[in-house]
Amino acid sequence: MATEDFRNSDFILLVKRTREKFGVSIEEAHDLIFADEDVRRLVSSRINRESECRNMAWQDIRRNGEGSRFCQEDNRIRFRRPDGQRP
Repeated sequence: MATEDFRNSDFILLVKRTREKFGVSIEEAHDLIFADEDVRRLVSSRINRESECRNMAWQDIRRNGEGSRFCQEDNRIRFRRPDGQRP
């Protein structure tokens, strides 16, 4: 899937369906989704190009601090861990 084909609404729907399928919380759904390298690559690209995605990542950083799965490096937001999981 090309980055341009992956929209914010697609990610929201993916989280919703993951929660329904596995009976998990939003954070647990994110853990499952971000376990996939291709999804992490798409999300990383969107976070650094799309303001709405960047704002969501910043909210996670502010809310969770060092426990956030994201961090800022130079002027980019990236996953804190290569596997996309929370520290």
